[in-house]
Amino acid sequence: MPVVDPALSITAAAGLALLFLAAGVHKLRAPRLFVATLAAYRLVPQSLAPVAAWLVMAGEFAVGIGLLAGVRIAAWGAVALLATYLLAMGINLARGRRDIDCGCSGPAARQPLSGWLLARNVALTGVAGVLLLPHAERVLGLWDWIVVALALIAATLVYIAANLLLATAPRLQQLRS
Repeated sequence: MPVVDPALSITAAAGLALLFLAAGVHKLRAPRLFVATLAAYRLVPQSLAPVAAWLVMAGEFAVGIGLLAGVRIAAWGAVALLATYLLAMGINLARGRRDIDCGCSGPAARQPLSGWLLARNVALTGVAGVLLLPHAERVLGLWDWIVVALALIAATLVYIAANLLLATAPRLQQLRS
């Protein structure tokens, strides 16, 4: 079994923690909108959508905080949440329901379901899976921490740029038509 360098695992954990905490904050800022978004997926009974929405938000905060604290079970939580999102999107795409909002960008940026979102979640699930692998035992030096910080900044910028491209792609297609 491969062994993961601690600099890579720290970068992955911090990046995923930021992702889950930001997602939780977006949802918490507009909880009614998130309940409606979750209900639009039609995967839980309408009466249970508010409970499911609060469970998702609580899960995102718990996983984010757990990853920052280095709690190993948080990596399993990250994989479980990302796989659940992947499954929910996949079911709705298979139903032909591309028009519903993914619910991942918060109230400010509606993002319809797409194959690209599935690919993104597969990649994020893979990143979370890295945290489940054994980690090498070594002390990180100053340069390691600089690399972790720069990698985290770079990954965050790439993620934001990809999300912006995904969010604007439907509008660009409309302009072409």
